[in-house]
Amino acid sequence: MTLRLRPPRVIPTQQGFILADPYGVFQEPVVVGEGGLHLFRLMQGRTLEELQSELLKQGVLLPKEELENFLRALEGAGLLLTEGVEARLREAEAELQRGRPVRLAGVSYPKAPEDARAFIRAFRASYAGEGRRADVVVMPHLEPARVPEVYGATLASLEVTPPPERIYLLGVAHQPLQEAAAALPVPFETPFGPAEPDLAALQALDALLPFELFNTPLAFREEHSLELPLFFLKASYPAARVLPLLIGERSPGLGEALKVLLPDYPGLVVLAVDLSHVGPRFGDRPLDPALAEEARGRDVGFLEGLIRGEAPLALGRLGHNPTRVDAVEVVATALPLLQGYRGELLSYRLDLEAATLSAVGAGTVVLHRP
Repeated sequence: MTLRLRPPRVIPTQQGFILADPYGVFQEPVVVGEGGLHLFRLMQGRTLEELQSELLKQGVLLPKEELENFLRALEGAGLLLTEGVEARLREAEAELQRGRPVRLAGVSYPKAPEDARAFIRAFRASYAGEGRRADVVVMPHLEPARVPEVYGATLASLEVTPPPERIYLLGVAHQPLQEAAAALPVPFETPFGPAEPDLAALQALDALLPFELFNTPLAFREEHSLELPLFFLKASYPAARVLPLLIGERSPGLGEALKVLLPDYPGLVVLAVDLSHVGPRFGDRPLDPALAEEARGRDVGFLEGLIRGEAPLALGRLGHNPTRVDAVEVVATALPLLQGYRGELLSYRLDLEAATLSAVGAGTVVLHRP
């Protein structure tokens, strides 16, 4: 039997690596060392006998029983494609077709509607400034408790922006997509009721693209870059329909298609992105004044480029992106939409995660049509 493996989510630890199902369907990850990770990478497309032969060429004698035990563990993690694993993945996709349930209610925000409304009011109160009317909003998808005033600035702007008929929500895909971008045309549950998809606009968008837009539904299953912004957006605009889009890599074609679509299907464009990711959690030294200054400088410089209408230059100045600004692929995709737009930076924060001595940047920017 030829071995077929799914790409795992690889999480480095002090002891080795955790190999996990990227979409969270299977909840039993496999813990391996360097040797186990190397073995996993050798498996794809080989039979068990071919794998043993390849290991022997590398001077490694691994008993068949140990290989079979490893394969059973990979199957339990959903990483070895068998009939049972494929059936469970199909089942999980079918569950999503009925609607995308909340994943973070009770963890990142309250589940009960009244508690959720109180949460929204408190977050709005955390920002002392006034909002600005927006045609495009740049907002975070970071854990809300870490940057309440940044979310508060977003809420302040949504207050003074006329309710849109639809919201184009572009989030960062943190797990693999089959194409550069994807959409899930189902209701997304929130404490304020389901955020309904704009099916007509999504179908029109799909028709403009050279790839199938409705790919990789499982990537939406646990994706926080859409769920967290939608919580705030649904609270502000209960009647608006949504185009929930995940961006895995820059897609100028998608940006051009959105530009073509917007005149016929007008709406508010929301870029749900975070900024620099620095510190040991991301492979750096512990946060210190110099590293924090670099991250803040790159973040604010990037956002100031957006508000001056210089998005291409703002992206170019990031260079090889040493502080890991995660907005890059989304903003690069949206470039056709942002031409000539100007705006304001309402709030920015580089938030320290004390447990890891790491930090993540987040900001709210509002942009206006020229």
